[in-house]
Amino acid sequence: MDTLARIKALAAKEFSIDPNSVDPAAPLDALGIDSLSFIEFMFKVEEEFGISVSDEDLRGIKNLGDLERHVAAALAAAGKA
Repeated sequence: MDTLARIKALAAKEFSIDPNSVDPAAPLDALGIDSLSFIEFMFKVEEEFGISVSDEDLRGIKNLGDLERHVAAALAAAGKA
């Protein structure tokens, strides 16, 4: 399963949304994800992928596509990609 598919599956489980209907470019609030819920979700993403996303990077994540790029970069930097 690729990175985006794993993120979509986690989001589907966390937010009770259909992973097949998730547009990775949709703003998080359009998916019903508020900022507090997203921070809690990030802990699960970090645990799932074994990475850490900085607070600075977190502020730049506006959709799941952004999140996928940050996770992929962190995995590559850690030699896990």
